[in-house]
Amino acid sequence: MVSLVARLLVAARTLRHRLTLVLSGDPDWTAATARSVVAAAACDRPVFWLSDRPLDPGVRPLAAGARLLGGECGLLVYDAWSGFDPDGFGAVTGTLRGGGLLVILTPPFDDWSQRPDPHAARIASWPLGADAVGGRFIARLVRVLAPQSGVVIRAQRDGAAGSVTDLPFRFINDTAVGASWPDVDPAAAATPDQQHAITAILRHARGRPRRPLVLTAHRGRGKSAALGLAAARLLAPETATAAARPYRILVTAPNRASCDALFRHAALAWPGLRPDGSGLRAGDRAIVFMAPDACREAHPDADLLLVDEAAGIPAPLLSALLEQYPRVVFATTVHGYEGTGRGFDLRFRETLDRVTPHWRGLTLEQPIRWAADDPLESLVFRALLLDAAAVGDADLESIDPAAWQPERLNRDALAVDDALLGQVFGLLVLAHYQTRPLDLRLLLDGPGVRVLVLRHQGLVAGTLIAVAEGGLTDPDLLQAVYDGRRRPRGHLLPQTLSAHGGLLDAPRLRYLRVVRIAVHPVLARRGLGRRLLRALYSSARLEGIDLLGTSFGATPGLLGFWSAGGYRLVQIGLSRNAASAEHALVMLRRVSRSGATFLGAAGRRLEARLPVLLPGPLRRLDPAVAAALIAAVPRPGRSPWAADSAQQVQQAELQSFTAGQRTLEAALPALAAAARQGLGPALRSGRLSSDEAALLAAAAAQLRPAGELVTIFQASGRAALIKNLRNIVGRLLGCPVVPDTMAQPPDA
Repeated sequence: MVSLVARLLVAARTLRHRLTLVLSGDPDWTAATARSVVAAAACDRPVFWLSDRPLDPGVRPLAAGARLLGGECGLLVYDAWSGFDPDGFGAVTGTLRGGGLLVILTPPFDDWSQRPDPHAARIASWPLGADAVGGRFIARLVRVLAPQSGVVIRAQRDGAAGSVTDLPFRFINDTAVGASWPDVDPAAAATPDQQHAITAILRHARGRPRRPLVLTAHRGRGKSAALGLAAARLLAPETATAAARPYRILVTAPNRASCDALFRHAALAWPGLRPDGSGLRAGDRAIVFMAPDACREAHPDADLLLVDEAAGIPAPLLSALLEQYPRVVFATTVHGYEGTGRGFDLRFRETLDRVTPHWRGLTLEQPIRWAADDPLESLVFRALLLDAAAVGDADLESIDPAAWQPERLNRDALAVDDALLGQVFGLLVLAHYQTRPLDLRLLLDGPGVRVLVLRHQGLVAGTLIAVAEGGLTDPDLLQAVYDGRRRPRGHLLPQTLSAHGGLLDAPRLRYLRVVRIAVHPVLARRGLGRRLLRALYSSARLEGIDLLGTSFGATPGLLGFWSAGGYRLVQIGLSRNAASAEHALVMLRRVSRSGATFLGAAGRRLEARLPVLLPGPLRRLDPAVAAALIAAVPRPGRSPWAADSAQQVQQAELQSFTAGQRTLEAALPALAAAARQGLGPALRSGRLSSDEAALLAAAAAQLRPAGELVTIFQASGRAALIKNLRNIVGRLLGCPVVPDTMAQPPDA
């Protein structure tokens, strides 16, 4: 093993490439061999161990892979005996520098795909576990590893080490063995590409407004470092006059950790910057981080806005920032675990063309942390399909739209057909720019997943991914879901309709939820998306499904598309969704008779709630979206509160609120009805004091927000105010009040 490791490291350091050693065997053998590899490497850079087994004192859990992004190591041990996390693997391999070695510990290749993977349980709907998840993704990974350049496989055979594949040594520009590669100066541009990017940022910051700059790059090209180096140059005073001028750079990203490299390089480039709260400061010059939604709401002043890892930020937020700030630099990884930059580039380009037609794009090609043609980069791209691409425009434009016929794919066949799989996944990347490597595993292995495509002569023009949900019958579980005490994994629609929509029996029905639907942009608005939906409906009728459903961020365009497909609006989220930055909607289409009955009741319930929700929790909703919601709800009909069964639903929802199992916002329509019906009698009879009646009226009749109520009624905080309101409603109904120790449920 010592000689093998020495060979690998000499080759890796000579070429400044990253090579891979796969150790395939039983758990004990792979663990012991990995320790011997690390000892033989005697690495002078950090060694990262990713495993859920105690392989090393410094081991990190497999789930921590994504959190290591931004760090650097010279040797990386990834223990696939603990499971395989596609997102985490894609992230953590980016921490390995050129000249380093990736060591993957795997079960024997012959049966790896047949073993339950602990990290696959999250794509299985409750009560299913890891053993219900397919092995197609792992089987494909084995096929990718075996012939891959730069990969050495050592397999345990009969308790001993077996054969070793030959490493294909490839030398760049006849570089001699043992050549040394100097460390990159973190305070200066490392490549001409990076210097070009820095110059472009400086020019943009000092030039005309409303001409944003968009930087794109594969991982390891120094994109974030370029932002930090440019920021330091803008902040560092060159003259005494310049020093007197305040200058503020605002930085935003999906999270603070995403821009650690940016701040690190800024501090190295200008040591005069000192940590200050969430950023760096030197006198009245500062570079400060703020979350994207906070930027939109607070709109702090800034001379320049830097948006790092923009593909991980919802498009509506990016559009808002583009309109708010005159000078913006967007930077994103073209292929990365945060989201797929290719889709970002293609879709956000439309917004840039419309809002700021003079925008400029720049791509960084030359890697910094490793040399060109790096074998590990190629391996990660192939294994996770990061370079998947939809069919080219020219191949589709001449085909009659009527030729595209829907069909359901056999996933066993799809997993071994890389050309077809690449087209399907490429369409998802194109249509949904936050598509992640885990979505590939869901596509191939998720239990209850259906994959439909529109195909003609080997070309794919559209695809739809749906997953089965619901069918839960245990009464105790139904009540726990309704109360918000249980959230069964993988049942998004029934759980949302029960816990937030107040529909206790929602989880009993069987659903097919449309997770993704994508049509090639060149064929948009030709009815192909509705053709896929009709095919899903036909299949659902044969399977005995009750309802088809979807959940998405509310926009007028999407509401129109789903309404035209026969789907009805039944639920509106009361807070903005973290992924889309919009209020999440649920729309359903009935399939069975039971589904039709449920859909009618759910639609009438939303109709009755909307007059309270729109001026209350949804008062800040975009008016165009509000108008689309009103148009999408069912036609006015008899109020659901007129029926005894509907009154029972209202009573159950109010009891859930008093017990601390439902938020104020989610229970507000029922509270409004209760206040109209019972506040007067309770006040006259003395069951409520005048102050208590005033609080109930302010919250449920005037729809004043909780923050305002805290001030008016001089409460010690929101929690105390809500507890008081629960007690008031409890006495109004004769229900037990919420205990002091009751945990507050999350917002709906």
